[in-house]
Amino acid sequence: MSKEKISAWLDDHLRRSESLHTVPFMVAALIAGTAAVLYAEGFRYAANLSAHWFQKFPYWFLVFTPFCFLVGFWIVHFFSSEASGSGIPQVMAANEMDHGADTPKIHALLSLKTALVKVISSLFCILGGGAIGREGPTIQIAASIFHFVGKRFQRFWPQKLNHHALIVSGGAAGISAAFNTPLGGIVYAIEELASEHFNHFRMTVILAVIVAGLVAQAISGPYLYLGFPFLRGVTIAIIPSALLVGAVAGLGGAFFGKVLFALARWRRGISGFWRLSFITLGLGFAFAVLSLVLTRTTMGPGTALMEELLFRKGAVADFAEVGARFLGPLVSYLSGAAGGIFAPSLAAGAAIGSKLAFLVGSEHANLLVLLGMIGFLTGVTRAPLTAFVLVLEMTDRHSAIFPMMLSALTAYGLARLVDSRSFYEHMKELYLK
Repeated sequence: MSKEKISAWLDDHLRRSESLHTVPFMVAALIAGTAAVLYAEGFRYAANLSAHWFQKFPYWFLVFTPFCFLVGFWIVHFFSSEASGSGIPQVMAANEMDHGADTPKIHALLSLKTALVKVISSLFCILGGGAIGREGPTIQIAASIFHFVGKRFQRFWPQKLNHHALIVSGGAAGISAAFNTPLGGIVYAIEELASEHFNHFRMTVILAVIVAGLVAQAISGPYLYLGFPFLRGVTIAIIPSALLVGAVAGLGGAFFGKVLFALARWRRGISGFWRLSFITLGLGFAFAVLSLVLTRTTMGPGTALMEELLFRKGAVADFAEVGARFLGPLVSYLSGAAGGIFAPSLAAGAAIGSKLAFLVGSEHANLLVLLGMIGFLTGVTRAPLTAFVLVLEMTDRHSAIFPMMLSALTAYGLARLVDSRSFYEHMKELYLK
């Protein structure tokens, strides 16, 4: 056999090799999983430091919070406006763009520079006590890493890499590593990013989720995002409570998303750097006042509140905490800095579930907290499968899977009455324009 035939045979074999096709995705997942863990550790340290300082010097935050919000906004404004906010709408928009005609737009949304700006801006915001999460940013960061690795491999790789497969796999790997929820990552990819095309690159998505998740666990150790909350025996009698919590939390999440989008669109319509800077300062001051007047649980992503409601005996959210977990993320997001709403949505839902359990005198307080989390997140995202699978994996409470599903579906149906599209879908359209 001639050298030319051997070369042609090898080239053809390599091009058709499915195992070879997965190599760039594995490399990207390794990097993304490591980045997700490092970001999580930095975010957690900043949040804990902020909580410690607030406990010792609460009134200093009337100055410190506006300063941190302003720095977070300035970093985004001067270095990458695509890094503002959650990160999920940016990934959704990039996934819908054409890889040929829209390449510069995709690169702006998913560059390493954008990812780095995302990290720094969100760390300043959380250091100032902002009610933001790291999960949405992690999704954009992971998708950016996959996009970068794909571009580098494409220069010499014998196989053509699918632009959409890289973005979807990156998003799925990001949510898997952020929450330690591999099934949640896969379901998110199907429900939010690629419901129509998932079958074409399901193996790369699953592989990316596995590798990123294993890397995160190898560094951080095996853990559940919310631990193992105690649940009483779940029977058919819980159905009315599941419907009630799903309805109230779902409507709350839908209105939250609608208000948040209206405010975000209002801010985008304001011109003038200094005008936006003064608005950000005012929002930082307003957030500090909320934290001082309402409750300290206004601050941070809300993980501490969720853990308190689930694990401290007799803990009940009051109306101040319900209001704080609704208003705090609105003010923080509107600052223009980077920061997600996944964890804050879960915390708001937990507060609603806890309060409803107290009002109806339910002995299943912990379960209603979990159902509230699912309902509110569903209302915000319109992704009921993702919401209940995430909470299920976060807590390992499989005995409650049916009320979880029921709450998610109830929340989804009522949320669509408020608005047929989610906050993320509305924001995605702004990026596409």
